[in-house]
Amino acid sequence: MNKHVKWTIFSLLVLFSTYGNQVFSQQTYKVASDPEMKVSGTSTLHDWDMISTEANGTASLRISAGKVTAIQSFKITMPVKSLKSGKGPMDKNAYNALKEEDHPEITFNMLEAHQDGGNDWKVSGRLQLAGNTQTVSFLLKILTEGESISLSGSADVKLTDFKVDPPTAVFGTIKTGDEMTINIKMKLNPIN
Repeated sequence: MNKHVKWTIFSLLVLFSTYGNQVFSQQTYKVASDPEMKVSGTSTLHDWDMISTEANGTASLRISAGKVTAIQSFKITMPVKSLKSGKGPMDKNAYNALKEEDHPEITFNMLEAHQDGGNDWKVSGRLQLAGNTQTVSFLLKILTEGESISLSGSADVKLTDFKVDPPTAVFGTIKTGDEMTINIKMKLNPIN
Protein backbone atom coordinates (compact mmCIF):
# COMPACT_ATOMS: atom_id res chain seq x y z
CA MET A 1 0.00 0.00 0.00
CA ASN A 2 1.61 3.26 -1.04
CA LYS A 3 1.93 6.32 1.17
CA HIS A 4 -0.79 8.23 -0.70
CA VAL A 5 -3.43 5.52 -0.06
CA LYS A 6 -2.39 5.21 3.60
CA TRP A 7 -2.61 9.00 4.02
CA THR A 8 -6.09 9.07 2.40
CA ILE A 9 -7.39 6.32 4.70
CA PHE A 10 -5.90 8.02 7.76
CA SER A 11 -7.45 11.36 6.72
CA LEU A 12 -10.89 9.76 6.26
CA LEU A 13 -10.71 8.12 9.70
CA VAL A 14 -9.77 11.41 11.36
CA LEU A 15 -12.52 13.23 9.46
CA PHE A 16 -15.16 10.65 10.45
CA SER A 17 -14.11 10.61 14.11
CA THR A 18 -14.14 14.42 14.23
CA TYR A 19 -17.41 15.08 12.41
CA GLY A 20 -19.21 11.74 12.74
CA ASN A 21 -21.20 12.87 15.76
CA GLN A 22 -22.75 15.67 13.71
CA VAL A 23 -23.99 13.19 11.12
CA PHE A 24 -24.97 10.34 13.43
CA SER A 25 -25.58 10.88 17.14
CA GLN A 26 -27.61 9.55 20.02
CA GLN A 27 -29.11 12.08 22.41
CA THR A 28 -31.30 12.07 25.50
CA TYR A 29 -34.26 14.47 25.46
CA LYS A 30 -36.83 15.64 28.00
CA VAL A 31 -40.41 16.79 27.53
CA ALA A 32 -40.47 20.59 27.10
CA SER A 33 -42.92 22.87 28.90
CA ASP A 34 -46.56 23.07 27.78
CA PRO A 35 -47.09 19.62 26.27
CA GLU A 36 -50.66 18.91 25.20
CA MET A 37 -52.28 15.57 25.95
CA LYS A 38 -55.94 15.30 25.02
CA VAL A 39 -58.28 12.44 25.83
CA SER A 40 -61.42 12.41 23.65
CA GLY A 41 -64.50 10.26 23.82
CA THR A 42 -68.24 10.05 23.45
CA SER A 43 -71.25 9.85 25.72
CA THR A 44 -74.98 9.37 25.32
CA LEU A 45 -75.29 13.18 25.58
CA HIS A 46 -72.31 14.61 23.67
CA ASP A 47 -68.67 14.10 22.67
CA TRP A 48 -66.11 15.26 25.23
CA ASP A 49 -62.45 16.23 25.61
CA MET A 50 -60.18 16.39 28.63
CA ILE A 51 -56.88 18.22 28.17
CA SER A 52 -53.67 18.19 30.19
CA THR A 53 -50.70 20.52 29.75
CA GLU A 54 -48.59 18.74 32.36
CA ALA A 55 -46.26 15.85 31.61
CA ASN A 56 -42.75 14.71 32.41
CA GLY A 57 -40.68 12.29 30.43
CA THR A 58 -37.49 11.42 28.61
CA ALA A 59 -36.54 9.86 25.30
CA SER A 60 -33.31 8.51 23.88
CA LEU A 61 -33.18 9.09 20.11
CA ARG A 62 -30.66 8.51 17.37
CA ILE A 63 -30.37 11.36 14.87
CA SER A 64 -28.77 11.06 11.44
CA ALA A 65 -28.61 13.82 8.82
CA GLY A 66 -31.24 15.87 10.67
CA LYS A 67 -33.78 13.02 11.02
CA VAL A 68 -34.74 10.65 13.80
CA THR A 69 -33.53 7.21 12.72
CA ALA A 70 -34.04 5.21 15.93
CA ILE A 71 -35.87 5.51 19.24
CA GLN A 72 -34.10 3.60 22.01
CA SER A 73 -36.46 4.63 24.82
CA PHE A 74 -39.43 6.88 25.53
CA LYS A 75 -41.18 7.22 28.87
CA ILE A 76 -43.80 9.78 29.86
CA THR A 77 -45.82 10.43 33.03
CA MET A 78 -48.92 12.60 33.41
CA PRO A 79 -50.87 13.41 36.61
CA VAL A 80 -54.48 12.22 36.34
CA LYS A 81 -55.74 15.44 37.99
CA SER A 82 -54.06 17.55 35.29
CA LEU A 83 -56.78 16.37 32.86
CA LYS A 84 -59.47 19.06 32.69
CA SER A 85 -62.74 19.19 30.74
CA GLY A 86 -63.86 22.61 31.93
CA LYS A 87 -66.74 20.90 33.75
CA GLY A 88 -66.05 20.17 37.42
CA PRO A 89 -68.56 17.31 37.90
CA MET A 90 -67.29 15.52 34.78
CA ASP A 91 -63.69 15.86 35.98
CA LYS A 92 -64.62 14.43 39.39
CA ASN A 93 -66.39 11.45 37.77
CA ALA A 94 -63.37 10.83 35.54
CA TYR A 95 -60.91 10.95 38.46
CA ASN A 96 -63.07 8.50 40.40
CA ALA A 97 -63.31 6.14 37.42
CA LEU A 98 -59.52 6.29 36.94
CA LYS A 99 -59.00 5.56 40.67
CA GLU A 100 -56.91 8.71 41.00
CA GLU A 101 -56.51 8.48 44.78
CA ASP A 102 -54.73 5.11 44.49
CA HIS A 103 -53.15 5.68 41.05
CA PRO A 104 -52.45 9.42 40.63
CA GLU A 105 -50.41 9.08 37.42
CA ILE A 106 -50.85 7.76 33.90
CA THR A 107 -47.60 6.39 32.46
CA PHE A 108 -46.39 5.17 29.08
CA ASN A 109 -43.15 3.20 28.73
CA MET A 110 -42.05 2.33 25.19
CA LEU A 111 -41.27 -1.28 24.28
CA GLU A 112 -40.49 -0.87 20.56
CA ALA A 113 -40.61 1.67 17.75
CA HIS A 114 -40.76 1.17 13.99
CA GLN A 115 -40.39 3.79 11.32
CA ASP A 116 -43.44 3.73 9.09
CA GLY A 117 -41.91 5.70 6.24
CA GLY A 118 -40.54 9.25 6.32
CA ASN A 119 -41.30 10.92 9.66
CA ASP A 120 -44.10 8.51 10.64
CA TRP A 121 -43.53 6.05 13.47
CA LYS A 122 -45.45 3.29 15.24
CA VAL A 123 -44.43 3.35 18.90
CA SER A 124 -45.74 0.52 21.08
CA GLY A 125 -45.45 0.41 24.84
CA ARG A 126 -47.03 -0.27 28.19
CA LEU A 127 -49.74 2.22 29.14
CA GLN A 128 -50.64 2.19 32.83
CA LEU A 129 -54.07 3.58 33.64
CA ALA A 130 -56.03 3.18 36.88
CA GLY A 131 -53.49 0.63 38.13
CA ASN A 132 -53.81 -1.63 35.08
CA THR A 133 -51.31 -1.97 32.26
CA GLN A 134 -51.93 -2.78 28.59
CA THR A 135 -49.81 -2.63 25.44
CA VAL A 136 -50.88 0.35 23.30
CA SER A 137 -49.56 1.59 19.94
CA PHE A 138 -49.24 5.29 19.14
CA LEU A 139 -48.99 6.46 15.54
CA LEU A 140 -46.63 9.43 15.71
CA LYS A 141 -45.11 12.05 13.44
CA ILE A 142 -41.61 12.95 14.65
CA LEU A 143 -39.74 15.93 13.20
CA THR A 144 -36.49 17.68 14.08
CA GLU A 145 -36.76 21.43 14.67
CA GLY A 146 -33.25 22.75 15.23
CA GLU A 147 -31.99 20.97 18.34
CA SER A 148 -35.53 20.09 19.46
CA ILE A 149 -37.83 17.27 18.41
CA SER A 150 -41.52 17.82 17.59
CA LEU A 151 -43.78 14.85 18.31
CA SER A 152 -47.51 14.45 17.62
CA GLY A 153 -49.93 11.58 17.19
CA SER A 154 -52.60 9.41 18.75
CA ALA A 155 -53.67 6.03 20.07
CA ASP A 156 -57.11 4.47 20.48
CA VAL A 157 -57.89 2.63 23.71
CA LYS A 158 -60.85 1.07 25.50
CA LEU A 159 -61.54 1.89 29.13
CA THR A 160 -62.69 -1.67 29.84
CA ASP A 161 -59.29 -3.02 28.69
CA PHE A 162 -57.93 -1.28 31.80
CA LYS A 163 -60.78 -2.59 33.98
CA VAL A 164 -62.28 0.91 34.11
CA ASP A 165 -66.07 1.18 34.05
CA PRO A 166 -67.05 4.04 31.71
CA PRO A 167 -68.24 6.91 33.97
CA THR A 168 -71.93 7.73 34.28
CA ALA A 169 -73.80 10.84 35.41
CA VAL A 170 -77.33 11.94 36.37
CA PHE A 171 -78.20 8.62 38.05
CA GLY A 172 -76.85 6.58 35.15
CA THR A 173 -78.88 8.30 32.43
CA ILE A 174 -75.71 9.72 30.80
CA LYS A 175 -73.03 7.14 30.06
CA THR A 176 -69.54 7.60 28.65
CA GLY A 177 -68.55 5.42 25.70
CA ASP A 178 -65.93 2.70 26.19
CA GLU A 179 -63.62 3.88 23.40
CA MET A 180 -61.44 6.95 23.66
CA THR A 181 -58.55 8.52 21.75
CA ILE A 182 -55.39 9.83 23.36
CA ASN A 183 -53.76 12.64 21.34
CA ILE A 184 -50.33 13.97 22.21
CA LYS A 185 -48.47 17.00 20.94
CA MET A 186 -45.18 18.05 22.48
CA LYS A 187 -41.62 19.15 22.01
CA LEU A 188 -38.57 17.34 23.32
CA ASN A 189 -35.48 19.34 24.21
CA PRO A 190 -31.98 17.87 24.48
CA ILE A 191 -30.58 17.26 27.95
CA ASN A 192 -27.10 18.80 28.02
